Amino acid sequence: MDVKNNMNDYLKWRGDLTFDKDPFNIVDNLILAQMAYVDYDGIVFESRDYPMPIADVCRRYWETHTEEEIRKRESFSKLSPFLLRPVAESKRFGNTKMCGYVNFVSKSAEAQMSAVQFELEDGTVYVAFRGTDETLVGWKEDFNLSFMSMTEGQKLAAEYLKKNFSDTALKLRVGGHSKGGNFAAFASSFAGEAIQKQILEVYCNDSPGFRDEVTTKPEYQQIMDRTINIIPQDSIIGRLLNAGRSAIVVKSSRKGIMQHDALSWEVLGNSFINTQRSSDSIYLEKVLSEWLENVDDAARRIFVDQIFGILQALGADTVKDMKDISLRDLADAIQMVRDLPKDQQSEMSAVLKKLFASGGRAFYEEMEQKDGIVPDVFKKLMELKGKINEAKKTAEYARLGVRAVRAQKAQQIEENEGESPLAEADNEKALFMEELARRALEEGIVIGDGKTDDTDGEDPQ
Repeated sequence: MDVKNNMNDYLKWRGDLTFDKDPFNIVDNLILAQMAYVDYDGIVFESRDYPMPIADVCRRYWETHTEEEIRKRESFSKLSPFLLRPVAESKRFGNTKMCGYVNFVSKSAEAQMSAVQFELEDGTVYVAFRGTDETLVGWKEDFNLSFMSMTEGQKLAAEYLKKNFSDTALKLRVGGHSKGGNFAAFASSFAGEAIQKQILEVYCNDSPGFRDEVTTKPEYQQIMDRTINIIPQDSIIGRLLNAGRSAIVVKSSRKGIMQHDALSWEVLGNSFINTQRSSDSIYLEKVLSEWLENVDDAARRIFVDQIFGILQALGADTVKDMKDISLRDLADAIQMVRDLPKDQQSEMSAVLKKLFASGGRAFYEEMEQKDGIVPDVFKKLMELKGKINEAKKTAEYARLGVRAVRAQKAQQIEENEGESPLAEADNEKALFMEELARRALEEGIVIGDGKTDDTDGEDPQ
């Protein structure tokens, strides 16, 4: 299929079909979930008593924003406002009303939660929770999911459903993209039995899962058969932690992490084009899953707090701010790490080493399963050969856990001699990989002049 249609094309070709002719579907879900990323401050009311026609929302939004301003933003979801006009002008969504808009961001609570409601012509309400926005507060809350059973944002999402629908008999669909889908599943599970009875479906669009103590709770189990989990073929975000349910895998026109952009998901008719998960996605899920199994909650918390604490100290509040960090700022960040107590330095190093070791083991498992075929991620790394000068190769590949170097050498020998050395190292390969990663980290990182950064000759461990 040469022409890659997305949700914009869906609105062009099927936007004239009302819900009585073509009932609510999985693509409708993604459109509304994506529209939760739009800033409706001062436009859509928080109260359900004052719903606003979507045409009026569209008009008022573009009275105060320009296309140039929107395109300059830095996020996966920056183009979401461009859905407003085609949605408002379509027969399918033209009579939709919007209400219940909230946008809460708190540094002290490390929480970001935003939601909005779409009252559809079929008599149902779609509650859309916003995913991670540009704030580092929002990103930190994502990382907090790895060591917290309930974040402040999840708690706020459940309270939002209780506040808005405890005294109604409305039929609800609840969804979101990225962290918004996580909030949708959590809120639908723990907002109470009365709310659950009103819910038709829950949509998680490339959303992270939960810790096992959440997915095994009866409240979560009760909503699981109504929960629809959708991921692109290279999904990374949507395979973090445990969703407790299988996923619909859809085709994307982009590659790697950029497939998290929902506007890249390919549409056919009133659904997505289905496909299989890529080897890259499966490999990275193995790496991260093993790493989480081997790093306890306390170590995860320390690691996350240290990383985001340094970014905050550098004055970064948004993802865009990170792009403005100078070389001097990076030098300050390195000094901040050196100024940490020795035990905290050791904790950070241990966490990183376990990540590298997990990567090495997952790589060799992939080799065994695929009979020596190198996964796509390593083939892409090999294409970089010749583009990086020899002095910087060691630094680059050390940061990738040395596994890429091993894959590259194996490929070269296989091409020259017709036989891969991996087959001869079957019993020692995992241990050898871990030893290489350990030595690379202990010897320091090669920088421009070939010197090593070894903290004045002391062992960083």
